Amino acid sequence: MKLYFNPISSYSQKVLLAFYEKGIEFEPNIVSLMDPEAGAAYREIYPLGKIPCLVLDDGHIIPESSIIIEYLDQMAEPRLIEGDAEQTRKIRFKDRMFDLYLNDTVVTLLFQSMKPEEQKDQERIEKAKFQIDTMYSFMEHEFGQQPYANGDKFTMADCAAAPGLFYAELLAPFAEYKNISAYWERLKERASVQKMQEDARPIVEEFLGKNAA
Repeated sequence: MKLYFNPISSYSQKVLLAFYEKGIEFEPNIVSLMDPEAGAAYREIYPLGKIPCLVLDDGHIIPESSIIIEYLDQMAEPRLIEGDAEQTRKIRFKDRMFDLYLNDTVVTLLFQSMKPEEQKDQERIEKAKFQIDTMYSFMEHEFGQQPYANGDKFTMADCAAAPGLFYAELLAPFAEYKNISAYWERLKERASVQKMQEDARPIVEEFLGKNAA
């Protein structure tokens, strides 16, 4: 299988965590996010140009992070989506919540922070701050009830939460939220999260440094 991704893409990180948790091998294909030629070449493979995207040995294409994880989950243990109908519904619900209101919100703050002051969209920034404050309240309550997003086991919902918190630690610190902080410390103890951070951190620091210069 070929995985098209970029180490600093939060949705790529989400899928990488699933691969690392399961120990499934793949052929890495890093897509440059800032290179127009590389982007055009990638759109020959996946016309929408979004990452990540998994290409199977027979050429079948599986895009979208949650759908990729759903596919991988049938291949090897540990299962990342398991339980009865209610338990799996909750995993998928939190997966979407973390994608839409943590990951996407933090990415908005990231790109707004890189713009000159006069070009920043204050309305978008205020909306993002409201959403992330709302998510922090939700997460603080949830993580006070259980060690992981949906109970005692690491699931797809945790794959979705980890990349957002990786960036939020820099852009929207959550140190005052003791349950979120404790949850993030638990995640960072996992080998999969450590590898995700090791792959991404040098590129993120270089990227932020260049845009701050």
